[in-house]
Amino acid sequence: MGMEYVRLGKTGLKISRIGLGCWNFGSSNPRWGKPGKVEANDAVRLIQQAIDKGINFFDTANRYTGGEAEEILGRAIKGHRDKLVIATKVHGQLGPGPNESGQSRYHIMREVEGSLRRLKVDCIDLYQAHGVDWNTPMEESLRAYDDLIRQGKVKYIGCSNFPAWVLTKALWISDVNKLSSFVSVQPNYSLANRAIEKELQPLCVDQGIGMVLYSPIGGGVLTGKYAESIPEGSRGADEPEVVERARRLRSGVKILNSIAEELGKTPAQVSLNWIIHRPAVSSAIMGVSRTEHLDDNVGAVGWKMSEEHQKLLDEAFPAG
Repeated sequence: MGMEYVRLGKTGLKISRIGLGCWNFGSSNPRWGKPGKVEANDAVRLIQQAIDKGINFFDTANRYTGGEAEEILGRAIKGHRDKLVIATKVHGQLGPGPNESGQSRYHIMREVEGSLRRLKVDCIDLYQAHGVDWNTPMEESLRAYDDLIRQGKVKYIGCSNFPAWVLTKALWISDVNKLSSFVSVQPNYSLANRAIEKELQPLCVDQGIGMVLYSPIGGGVLTGKYAESIPEGSRGADEPEVVERARRLRSGVKILNSIAEELGKTPAQVSLNWIIHRPAVSSAIMGVSRTEHLDDNVGAVGWKMSEEHQKLLDEAFPAG
């Protein structure tokens, strides 16, 4: 059962149905950003195992673990670079200075150099706006991205956490000014969080924008591991909102568990399989900290559940 590859939106670029997110790779006391959960050597090993399993899409950001996540990815892909699609992001606060965040030309142009250096690559395959900068004209940001594509430092651009109307506005600005436009958007989307089905998903279907999803198993809630209690060391042990979500979705998770049992799959595999076959979805980005998570998630690819099962899940979880 091999990995499946699909086009990223309407581009000719093919990415694996499941991608690997690098946000939790790095030390527990980074220069800025959230503490990492997987130290460098283990993270390098996980990335290389993912490559062996046919995953070609790796997603990180300049801010993750203070730049360490990019450095780790750069180290791990040595010798494999030409087979992979490397995605990173720019936007988040990187220090106390007034120009150390956002989507200004100043910040974008400076940060792309840092990312290229840390990743040890000469071109970023997918460069993503990590959020909306309400203080910079969209045209300024898009012209900067367009210049990076012309300079050969970036191949494609995407965005993350953009509301549908902001993405629409960005596509319009690119269109009227003949600038490179966003080919993808990265939203939070899973059976546990379907808010984007209202506006963002129909926009992506209409405009051929590829969705690469983060939190595709609801921060672990859809693994079924919170069904009875809170496992020690799990996200729920640190983040009360995960437990609250698990409580709210308990009846849905019961149905998910029974479908998984019927199919001889794990709940994580079933919820991932459901989400990767939704309209406009190109890839689901998984966050893993152990090899067994990686093996489990990759098992979501290469099969498709019946329409009846899809419908049951659709009805079991609150719609967007």
